[in-house]
Amino acid sequence: MPLTAQEVKNTSCPDGQSQVKRSDGNNLFLLIKNNGSKLWRLRFRHAGKYQEMALGKYPSISLSEARRLAEEARASLIHGINPMDERRERKRAKTTSKDKLFSTIAMKWWEQQRDSWSEDHASRIKRWLLVDSESISGLHIEEIDAGHITELMLAIEAAGTSKKAPNILAVINRVFGYALAHRLTRNNPAQGLSLRDILKPLPPVKHRAAIVKPNELAELMKDIDTNQSGKYCVIEALKLIPRIFLRPTEIRHLKWEYIDFDDCLIRIPAEEMKRSREHLVPMSKQVVSHLKEIKAVTGYSKLVFPNQRDSSKPMSKNILTNRLRELGYPADVMSAHGFRSTASTILHEKGWNHEVIEVQLAHLTGTATSRAYNRSLYLAERTKLMQEWADYLDELVSKESQELS
Repeated sequence: MPLTAQEVKNTSCPDGQSQVKRSDGNNLFLLIKNNGSKLWRLRFRHAGKYQEMALGKYPSISLSEARRLAEEARASLIHGINPMDERRERKRAKTTSKDKLFSTIAMKWWEQQRDSWSEDHASRIKRWLLVDSESISGLHIEEIDAGHITELMLAIEAAGTSKKAPNILAVINRVFGYALAHRLTRNNPAQGLSLRDILKPLPPVKHRAAIVKPNELAELMKDIDTNQSGKYCVIEALKLIPRIFLRPTEIRHLKWEYIDFDDCLIRIPAEEMKRSREHLVPMSKQVVSHLKEIKAVTGYSKLVFPNQRDSSKPMSKNILTNRLRELGYPADVMSAHGFRSTASTILHEKGWNHEVIEVQLAHLTGTATSRAYNRSLYLAERTKLMQEWADYLDELVSKESQELS
């Protein structure tokens, strides 16, 4: 009787035996070993001799896939071809054709595209292709099927890095698109694959903690502005971040060359921004004054907030959040990144235009064309917004101080 998928899954080697065979009929059988491995084998006769051909290991090769491979082998026998010789020749051809390895084609595509990316992003994509996708990088591109890519996505999930899976799948899809365009393959197994059908759903996004109540923000700003114990750059950076809406990493990498005191603008180049787009930050009078004071102290470095040990490097990654902890604000109350949410929430409540706020937060809005247009259209309004926000923070701190005195 032919095997069933359930039988293949449940069958095991009896105690006391090294291995056992389970036949599926037509000389196809499953070899079950006492170590738990299950191997597909096809027995056939060619040139008067019996031979056994390995078809792969279960569950990588399912029952239906084993039957398909066995049928292909029988078709070769009908034409007088030894399927094992045919497979060896196919493997030899693939080995000698290094130009068609996935890694080779992926790097050709990467070289073609790299000038359109920042240096960091180019390195990240290269790592996705050669390191994260190692299981397919050494395979011939025509050998890769949807199963290989599915196994790769599952391995990424098992490694606890599921968030990378959509990006890696998208990059693999583009590599296959390049290969199709250059006639290096005739199919794209990545196209049509849905991670929703492969991976477990990601847990809900946990938004970074942020204070959004004015009275609580007033107390926070007073603590930030008046507590002077600690390292100078950390203290001053935490004073600045609530007033200019930048991300912590953008604050840490801020350079003096980006700051235009004459036009009262901070011009951050695309390679320093999360969305790889140049960003303009209008400076309020308070921010201009604050940065001039800082320059008198750290102007020796190209960085506004240099590392204490090496002035050519920025402050360490979590130093601003750690400063908040020192001031008595735990992780579930406030984060360094949370100042952006604080500003967005309060400014929306004050009736400011959503688009103006989003552009100032450097969020992508609208089409590429409208984004370029908004960049100049909203600059005057953003300048007004940033001054009003700075005045609002000063007013909060002033009221908080008066109430405590």
